[in-house]
Amino acid sequence: MLQKLISKNIFIIAISLFVLSAFLGLLIRWNFVFPSQLISYKNFVQGHSHVAFLGWGYLAVIGAILKFFISNENRSKPIYKTTLLIIILSVFLMLFSFPISGYKVLSIVLLTVFGITSYVLSFNLLSDLNGGNTSNKLLRFGIYYYLLSSLATWFLVFVIIKIGKSDLYYNTIYFYLHFLYNGFFVFALFGLLFKVFENQQILISEKYKKLFFIYLNVACIPAYFLSILWSSNSSVFYIFGFAAAFLQLISLLFLFKILQQVFLTLKWNVLSKVLLKFLIIAYSLKVLSQFLSAFPYVVQKSLALKPFFIIGYLHLFTLAFMSVFIILILSMIGKIFMENTISKIGISTFLCGIILTEFLLFGEGFLILIKLKPISNYNLWLLACSGILFLGIFLVFITQLLKPKIVI
Repeated sequence: MLQKLISKNIFIIAISLFVLSAFLGLLIRWNFVFPSQLISYKNFVQGHSHVAFLGWGYLAVIGAILKFFISNENRSKPIYKTTLLIIILSVFLMLFSFPISGYKVLSIVLLTVFGITSYVLSFNLLSDLNGGNTSNKLLRFGIYYYLLSSLATWFLVFVIIKIGKSDLYYNTIYFYLHFLYNGFFVFALFGLLFKVFENQQILISEKYKKLFFIYLNVACIPAYFLSILWSSNSSVFYIFGFAAAFLQLISLLFLFKILQQVFLTLKWNVLSKVLLKFLIIAYSLKVLSQFLSAFPYVVQKSLALKPFFIIGYLHLFTLAFMSVFIILILSMIGKIFMENTISKIGISTFLCGIILTEFLLFGEGFLILIKLKPISNYNLWLLACSGILFLGIFLVFITQLLKPKIVI
C-alpha cells in the first residue's frame, strides 16, 4: 500500500524535498546574519546539498524517466516501487541525520542504503530502456555517469581511513560531483527534453542531435580535469581540461542549432518558453565558466574567492539550470505548474530569486577582485534572496498539491 502511494505521489514528494532543502538553505543564510550555536554550518550544508541532489534532483529525474521512457508494463514492476520507497525514506532520514550529526555513522549508513538501492534501480532502467535514438543514448550515458560518479563514494571511505583530508580526498569528492552534475543530470535532462520534442513531433535535425551528443560525451570524462586543476600545475591537466572545455563549446553550438529549429514550430505557452530560454542561458554560462576555468589565472582567483565564484557556479547549476530544467520537464506532464496565477507567481518569484542570488554572489566576488568597496549588508541581502527563492518554491509546491496526482 505504501509503495503504491509513493509511486502515485513521487513528484509531490520530490518537490516537498526541494522545499525542505530550500528551507535548510534559508537557515544557513539566517545563521550568517543572526549567528546561533544551534546551527552547524557544515552539517546544515551537507543536509542541504544531499537533500537537494538526491531528493529533489535525482528523484524528480528518475520519476520523469519512468514516465517518458519506460513502458506501462515495465513501470508497474514491484522492483521500481520498492526501490523508490527505500530511496525516499533514506533521503527523508538524511534530512535529519546530516543537520544533527553531520557525516557520521547514521548518515553514512543512509548513503550506503541509497547507493546500493540506486544501483538496483539503475540496472533495471538500463534493462527496460528501448530504442537507440539520441534521447535514449543521452539517458543511457546519464545513468552510466551516475554509476561512475558513485564509485567515488566508496573510494572516499578508504581515503578518509588511510590518508585523511588530503588533495586526494577533495579530488575524490570533485570526481563524484563532476560526474553527477555534468554526467548524470546534464545527459539525463537533455535526454528528457529531446524526448518531449519527439513526443510533440517537433522536427529536429538528427545530425545536429547526434553531434551534440558526441561532442558532449567525448568531453565529459576529460572535463574532470577542470575540477582538479587547483591541486596540480601539470601542463597535462590543463591540456586535457582545455580540450574538454573546447569540445563542450562545440556541443553548445549544436545545441543552439537544435533550439533554432525548435523555436520555429514550438507551440508552448509563454512561461514554458521563458523557462526553456532561462535554463539554456544558465547552461551556456556554465559551459563558458568551465572554459574560462581552464586558464590558470581564473583557477587562482576562483580559489581565492571561493565563497563567491565557486558557490555562485554551484547555484548556477543547481538552481538556474537543473531545478528550472526539472520544473520545465514536469510541466510537460500535464502542464501542472502553468494553469493558475499562484503557480505563475511562484515560478516568476523563483526565477527572480535566482537572478538576484547570482548577481550578489558574482557581484561581490568581482568587487573584491578589482579591489572596490564590497556590497553593504551583503549577507543580509543574500538572506533576503534566499527568502525569495524559498517563497517561490513553496508557492510551486502549494499549486502542485491542488492539482490531480500524476501517476508514473
